[in-house]
Amino acid sequence: MDRTIGDRLAALARQAPDRPALACGEEVLARAAFAERVARRAADLARRSPPGAGIALAMGNSPALAAAFFACAVAGRQALVYDPAWPPPYRAAVDAALAPALTWADETEPADPAGTPPPGPRPADPFYVGFTSGSTGLPKGYRRNHRSWIDSFAVSEQAFGLTPDDVILAPGGLSASLHLYGVVHALHIGAMAVMLRLFHPQRALEAIVRHGVTALYATPTQLQMLARAAVEEGVVLPGVRLILISGAKWRPQTRALVAAAFPRAGIAEFYGASETSFITLTRPGEAVPPGSVGRAAPGVDLVIRDAAGRDLPPGATGTIWVAGSMLFDGYACGGGEEARRDGGHLTIGDHGCLDAAGYLTLAGREKRMLVTSGLNVYPEEIEAVLAGAPGILEAAVFGLPDPLRGIELVAVLRGPGAADLAGLRAHCRRHLPAAKLPRRFLARDEWPRTAGGKADLRALEAWAAALRPRRMLQRS
Repeated sequence: MDRTIGDRLAALARQAPDRPALACGEEVLARAAFAERVARRAADLARRSPPGAGIALAMGNSPALAAAFFACAVAGRQALVYDPAWPPPYRAAVDAALAPALTWADETEPADPAGTPPPGPRPADPFYVGFTSGSTGLPKGYRRNHRSWIDSFAVSEQAFGLTPDDVILAPGGLSASLHLYGVVHALHIGAMAVMLRLFHPQRALEAIVRHGVTALYATPTQLQMLARAAVEEGVVLPGVRLILISGAKWRPQTRALVAAAFPRAGIAEFYGASETSFITLTRPGEAVPPGSVGRAAPGVDLVIRDAAGRDLPPGATGTIWVAGSMLFDGYACGGGEEARRDGGHLTIGDHGCLDAAGYLTLAGREKRMLVTSGLNVYPEEIEAVLAGAPGILEAAVFGLPDPLRGIELVAVLRGPGAADLAGLRAHCRRHLPAAKLPRRFLARDEWPRTAGGKADLRALEAWAAALRPRRMLQRS
């Protein structure tokens, strides 16, 4: 039977009406209460908007946001999940581009009874528009249909063993697709979802203990912050059996902290994008070649191609193309040329190579690739080297315009080792060819982040570009 997002909420509520469904701070909603909130909002949408309409969800992290999202899904509308931290020009630009039929900006619940449920959507209908940073200055809105997430849920259950008996924490903002996915998947299958109004390591640790969290979604940065806080406070969390990590490869130095804080947790890592869902994954305990992001997820056809579209053999670096049922429909606004289709395959411009066993190693993103001295340089490679230097917690590398060289490689670093210029240069020379050595090293204590907890590369690059070139070390 074809499924759609939220189509089981009413049945789950009938089966166990008092079972906890969603926790946020001190508020805990049982299945019946959550399903009633969703039904009220869905009926309100049916009265006030046409089928398929875009509904702007401009509220902060809360149970109301989760209920509004499900209401859009079950009512056959599209949830446009805005980031509350957007500056007014961003918000205005998205409003102008998408013209939402309604905007829900606060947590006020509809006063009228739910009434007759609206007709259900079809699996191929779009239900969600999420946003990431775009290259045009307008946030890039990607549109997903029900089937793409339903099939992604099946991968989560097959590969990671998530079940309705789990208590799943997604500690970040729901405007980031990783955390939204974690909460929605949990509620859809009948597991308990745990979220925070605002990410804070100590609050997340308290939520894990209070609600008996068994599975955790996190970015590498969030995991590092959680593990460090747990170790500093002497907290051990043996009830967490699974940690799911998405984003950049996490620092090996963090593994000891994670093992101390979460002694029984298996680590599952996955690589993907908002446009693709899962591309590759690594199951807990799987032996993976160093630097690899795992093998193709179930249902994903993964190939590497050259610029002419020819398939490349194992070991050759080229553009990553994927096919499967989890791909997005297209951009609703702000999309650039990085996403391209060729038949059933899609690329978002990432480069990498496959080994003979099918393990993928990323080289970098096409849109970040630089050319210096006739050599293709991926900033991600240099960042990985710098992250392994003593005392470096985070690194970001950019190619800034230079009147003499054309491109000057600049590294922005966080951590006590950022002041050791001689040590950094020596470390880079040991691991990188001369053409990939940064010319400038800039230290920054305050690290800007996106809503999903990742490094805000646009903000870091703008900060680095604004500094005077002659200053080899700058601290902020």
